[in-house]
Amino acid sequence: MSSHIQSPSPEALDQAISILMESVRRGGTASENNVTKYTQGWREIYELEQAASSIHNELLRRAALLRRHWNYSTRRIYQLPQEVFTEILILDIVSSGSEERKGFGSFHRKQPSRRTQLCHVSHLFLQTILGTPRLWADIQWDRDDFTRCLKMSEQAPLSIRCLESNHTRLSGSVAMEEFLRAIWQHSRRWETLSLKLRYSISQLQFLEFEAPQLRNLNLDVMGPLTESSVIKISGYPSLRNLSLHMTGLSQWNDLDLSHLRSLSLSWILREGGPSVEKLIETLKVAPSLRRLSLYRVTIVSSNKEQHLEPQIVHLPALLALRLDELPTGLADYLITNIRTPHLKSFCVRGLHLKRVDNPTSDQNPYHHFFQVLIPKLTAATTGLTISNEVSSRAVYSHADNSSAERSSDAIEGSADFGFRAEDSLEAVRQMVQFITSIGIAVPITILANGRGPHLDVIYSTIPSFPVDVLGKLPTVTKISAFSLADALNILGFLGSLRRDEETGQLRWACPQLQLLQFTEVRDLTLEHCQAFLDARYGDGNPLLVEGEIVQRPPRVTIDHAFFSEDE
Repeated sequence: MSSHIQSPSPEALDQAISILMESVRRGGTASENNVTKYTQGWREIYELEQAASSIHNELLRRAALLRRHWNYSTRRIYQLPQEVFTEILILDIVSSGSEERKGFGSFHRKQPSRRTQLCHVSHLFLQTILGTPRLWADIQWDRDDFTRCLKMSEQAPLSIRCLESNHTRLSGSVAMEEFLRAIWQHSRRWETLSLKLRYSISQLQFLEFEAPQLRNLNLDVMGPLTESSVIKISGYPSLRNLSLHMTGLSQWNDLDLSHLRSLSLSWILREGGPSVEKLIETLKVAPSLRRLSLYRVTIVSSNKEQHLEPQIVHLPALLALRLDELPTGLADYLITNIRTPHLKSFCVRGLHLKRVDNPTSDQNPYHHFFQVLIPKLTAATTGLTISNEVSSRAVYSHADNSSAERSSDAIEGSADFGFRAEDSLEAVRQMVQFITSIGIAVPITILANGRGPHLDVIYSTIPSFPVDVLGKLPTVTKISAFSLADALNILGFLGSLRRDEETGQLRWACPQLQLLQFTEVRDLTLEHCQAFLDARYGDGNPLLVEGEIVQRPPRVTIDHAFFSEDE
């Protein structure tokens, strides 16, 4: 730090010394007789020594004052009650361990844990950490000495986190198995268990455990040949957060889910998923549930011959919902029975809506869902996207409300929902019918062939998008396509005048259109695009058709690898 302190200039030093010397001479007049025997030279030496002594004493006095000030400032934390001081250390250590370390999985130099860093602060910190088992109960693979932590934590509830990285796999599975074997011996003390790993045949023993104190469980455990694993939990733990990815449960009735706040199940394709009856039972007894996510989960009725009766489920605390790629009819069953008045963000796909007319009517079975959905769509801050996923015969709509005022729980409002039908053309028409029935006036983006250029779509000679719906969507600003058949149909429809079904007036479809994105369309030529531009815009002057004057719409940008025109 001294290298950053600038030394005073010689002139400043001379001036300070002169002032001190004058002060010493004035203060030394009373003892003039004591120095008469010295020569003038010795007198000056004596005066300089007096000045140096005065400076030294003053600097010591000021340093002492500053030391007392800082000692008092740092002593205040030591004046806290011991239990409060301990809780502060616990929160600090746990919060530092909950964040994924930057560069995880790379061959970077390993940093000491927060627990080790705090031990070097002072003797009180060291004594408190060594004498508090809870401070050793937060264990993270590849960060902590888990053997020492398990010993020092004594009987405190454990929080275990393990994210298998590339570094772990490259260094072999012996260390991982040793870690799992050690923590499995203390499963009765688990409070939080978060594992993401790929187990081998030798690790099958770790798919069963007894954990009566478990509150938070997050498992992403994939077995050999990418098969889903099934675990068994005993001890009847009362879970708060449950997240399973490619990992099923063999006995759902062995869990207390009445205090559940978050439930996430994904990629449980064969076995291990709950039955529909168990899922409904869980939702009924979990009024504090805030997040529910079901994605690609095999959930079937335990009685296949019995028809599922409607069961109303009230989830007043639910803020985020995802239902995607579930067994046929399950998303419809859940969405018509769940009541979520405070839902902020949701993704509901694969609905087989039988009725899209009168969505706000009490007679519509989806009435309660539409009450939440419609305000999200009409308030979309960045517009609405309609995506026709041809390969899955489904159409999705996504409304982004990310710029809306954020809530304290940080669950922000995006609305994503989709219809599924045997005919993809019919699914698109259903979506457009629904959107027009609720009067959405936000900018709309059309993805005629979905979000990705699938080969079966690019080379298809059969149109997969019903262009007639464009005449019902006046707020469309962007259209994209990958198929030549669909691109030509879109250009032909947009390049012709049509009479409005309601007013009977001639008009152009999509008058607010700004961009046609045909970048990936193969064999689209300049002649195709120019014919569209000539038909829709001509010389720019209004048209007189059957005595009716029709204004030209604003020009669009055509985006293509071999053609680009921005008029």
